[in-house]
Amino acid sequence: MKELPLGKKPGIFPPYLFRELDLRREEEVRKGRDVISLAIGDPDIPTPGPITEFAAKAVKKASNHRYPYGRGSAGFRSAVAAWHKERHGIKLDPQSEILALIGSKEGLAHLPFALIDRGDSVIIPDPGYPPYNTGVILSEGRTERLPLLEKNGFLPDFGKLSRKTLSRAKMLFLNYPNNPTGASAHLDFYKEAVRFCRKNSLWLAQDAAYSEVYFGKPCPSVLEVPGAKDVAVEFYSLSKTYCMTGWRLGWLAGNARAVQALTRLKDNMDSGQFNAVQETGIFCLRNHALLSGPIRGAFRARMEFFTAALAAAGWDVFVPEATFFVWARPPKGGKPRTFSAGAAKVQGKSLEAVYRMLSESSVLATPGSGFGPSGEGYLRFSLCAPDARIKEAARRIGKIAW
Repeated sequence: MKELPLGKKPGIFPPYLFRELDLRREEEVRKGRDVISLAIGDPDIPTPGPITEFAAKAVKKASNHRYPYGRGSAGFRSAVAAWHKERHGIKLDPQSEILALIGSKEGLAHLPFALIDRGDSVIIPDPGYPPYNTGVILSEGRTERLPLLEKNGFLPDFGKLSRKTLSRAKMLFLNYPNNPTGASAHLDFYKEAVRFCRKNSLWLAQDAAYSEVYFGKPCPSVLEVPGAKDVAVEFYSLSKTYCMTGWRLGWLAGNARAVQALTRLKDNMDSGQFNAVQETGIFCLRNHALLSGPIRGAFRARMEFFTAALAAAGWDVFVPEATFFVWARPPKGGKPRTFSAGAAKVQGKSLEAVYRMLSESSVLATPGSGFGPSGEGYLRFSLCAPDARIKEAARRIGKIAW
């Protein structure tokens, strides 16, 4: 039988960065090496006991075994609205301004389907989370990259966007606290962003998945800005806040027209999140301070140790204000080396540093170039490993003669 053809769309994507890194880790493990992976942002801290105990009871409820309500249960959406009122002082209509998501990642990738047409441009941060670009490509839009530079605290300079770019742009993605850099945004920046989007008729999609993993003052919401709901929506996730990455629950909040557009799309694509998980999400939001505080404290302790260790080893480190990522450049100097990555040679300083570190210390990080051209030269370390493994990784990295 003749081999059946595949569609062309999968071929337009490069291999997903984090899957490729995990394959490389598996290859090294098969060689018998003790690899410490600090590449993927998947918390090693178990979901807190009170959450799992509540969920176990919710799973057994027969009423939860049927199709969930696509946009999210009324109870979950009301709990989200109450949480935002308490956390940010903002009022949201649970019926029209909140949508439950099967994790924020799927919402981020699907939003362009609802808000842009073929040929429209979407401005994405560079470096930035890869799924921003995924949805644009599948929507047959065009991606315009907005550099995030260290000299600006990894905040974008909107003045660098040309009139030509703005004339065809329909949407802007932002992400604060930022993955991969760990930078945070203040309310004055959000005011500037909202003014910019209103002036240029742009949808503003702010990814706030890491909003509760902060190390100083609580991070603001873009929706706190007066008039923000005219143009803005904001994505949230339970994944990082409560160490629930595998549970897949998040939400979108903000402009009612945008929320309802994505709701209609999702009504035709999925059947929503398991009701028992939504009930558990309600429990989490109602017990937020009790559940999130210890997790935040654990990541802060890891961040303080690891940034100090890298700096002592000669790395240029951007000390994060939030998230569980450390964004850093390897020590300058030393003779460059080239390593094989599959059939191809490693190209770029970020990849070279990643594979050199893996070869010499069995520690795996993520190349900054995987988040966009502006990430070249940096590495991203995830602090999602037990304390002892993070300390051992720091010890090994410190012994590399760059």
